[in-house]
Amino acid sequence: MRVTTRASRATTGKRRAALGAKVVGLGLTTALAVTFAAGPASAQPGPPSDSGEQPVEVAGNPTFTTLPTTITPFDCDRTVKVEPVTAGSFGDDDEVTISNIGTDNTFDFEISDDFAAIGVIVKGGPNANLYDYRPTGIQADQDLHAPLNTSSAPPDDFYGLSHIDFCLVEDGANT
Repeated sequence: MRVTTRASRATTGKRRAALGAKVVGLGLTTALAVTFAAGPASAQPGPPSDSGEQPVEVAGNPTFTTLPTTITPFDCDRTVKVEPVTAGSFGDDDEVTISNIGTDNTFDFEISDDFAAIGVIVKGGPNANLYDYRPTGIQADQDLHAPLNTSSAPPDDFYGLSHIDFCLVEDGANT
């Protein structure tokens, strides 16, 4: 015959409570570890340009002088900002030409004179896309766009074009 005393019942209750607290703590720790390991939602820059340059989504409203420190700084000989985004030629010598602005918010560009673009920032929505053409640069590309707007209808349209910044360098092949 087993004899149970009030003291042994209290000890057993405390052990069960302690075990329950450990299990709950372990569960919370696991949940937090999974959450932090997953990290923030992935960026949604969208598909590459026609030349194959995959854009990188950059938070906020960056310029070539305010890009995050995780991005190697750009050494621009000249910058050209296009705002509002319209078709035409821009810059001191009209060296940047924007064309074919599509209803899907894509556009093409061409660089003239003795310059090449080593970077293009396309701002739209809360963030921007950075196209990095270093080290050689490029004189023309097609189908550039702002980040994806995954909450739009139909889904996955690009944000509207707010402005475009070009980082230009003198192109030795054209001098």
